[in-house]
Amino acid sequence: MQLKPLRPKFIIETEVSGEEIQENLRQLLNDPGAPCVGTIANHYVILSIPEKDSHFWSPRLTLDFHSEKGKTRIVGLFGPRPMVWTLFAGFYLAAIFLGFVGLMWGGAQWSLGMPAHALWLVAISLVALIIAYTSALIGQKLGEEQMHVLKEFFDKSLPTA
Repeated sequence: MQLKPLRPKFIIETEVSGEEIQENLRQLLNDPGAPCVGTIANHYVILSIPEKDSHFWSPRLTLDFHSEKGKTRIVGLFGPRPMVWTLFAGFYLAAIFLGFVGLMWGGAQWSLGMPAHALWLVAISLVALIIAYTSALIGQKLGEEQMHVLKEFFDKSLPTA
């Protein structure tokens, strides 16, 4: 079974220069009716939902432009806002640490012939990791419509053949 990625990704290769696509994005972002806001710097673009329309699970689209041999490779990565991502990373780290402590402590208890009650911490940490992953998938589902808005907005910046 393959797990669904927490940060969906796409890759586009085009003959159009990254600068031209970024300029198109800049013009689209300057439109007062634009459905998203963004930051453009060098070979890097971040698109997000305006504050008035965003919620806890609102996604961001990070675009990384790589030019070589007359082609531009664009790597798009959807993810949550940094605050949400940091919260999840901290929760994962705490759950993994709890599991490690439970494993070491329970292993020591077991090797000394004592009841290894601390091994329950491993099970608790696994449940916590499953809950975190599931809640991230639920949040991704809640932000799915906005992911499509961001992707469609980016697609408008690509010249049509």
